[in-house]
Amino acid sequence: MPEWIETYHKDFWLKPDDTGDDDARFMMQALKLQPGMRVLDMPCGAGRVAVHLAKAGCRVTGIDRNPNFLARAQRRFADVGVEGEFRVLDMRALDEAAVFDAIYNWGGSFGYFSDEENVAVVRRMAAALAPGGRLLIEQISRERVLRHLIASNRIGEWVSRTHWDAATQRIISEWTSDTGQPSFASTMRLYTPAQFQRLFADAGLEMEAIYGDRDGELYTQRCRRMSVVGRRG
Repeated sequence: MPEWIETYHKDFWLKPDDTGDDDARFMMQALKLQPGMRVLDMPCGAGRVAVHLAKAGCRVTGIDRNPNFLARAQRRFADVGVEGEFRVLDMRALDEAAVFDAIYNWGGSFGYFSDEENVAVVRRMAAALAPGGRLLIEQISRERVLRHLIASNRIGEWVSRTHWDAATQRIISEWTSDTGQPSFASTMRLYTPAQFQRLFADAGLEMEAIYGDRDGELYTQRCRRMSVVGRRG
């Protein structure tokens, strides 16, 4: 049976192209980025955020398991005249040692795998950081999800039915289409701030900050999003 990532409809992976600038500004602040720094975007999608970091002078590498997304990212970089390196790679296969000044996992792209694999992904990202490098992981806020869970939602022709599985600490959604397209499902493990702190400590990272809704303010339970930043000693 394929992983749910393989069945997830491609139209739901990428956000609008014109939304990357604000995200990149937050990234510059949260990761304390400077021109010339080596930055890894994993998974990078179509380079929506990464292109703005490259324009700011960062040396950007993007990985994603979807070669079509990477081709779009390469075209985007070429169109604005900046350089970047792109690789087809599952984040679980990252195998670098002390290469990057910063790594970010953005747009709710963490928690896709088993708990053991999620732990391993954080360890791999931490190992790929140079001393003093920073890791940022963003997720939707678990506390807000539990308070405001939307059991049914429609996006165009698609209808989602969502529930929280307390035993596995996962939000699970099943998607069906009005037009008869194949249905698909998604599952994501959502972590509390304390659980992220333990994940980071296990990987040798010191928690540096927990931000909220991409505006630079610190996280509270009222925030929709949560961005955790850890630093390698």
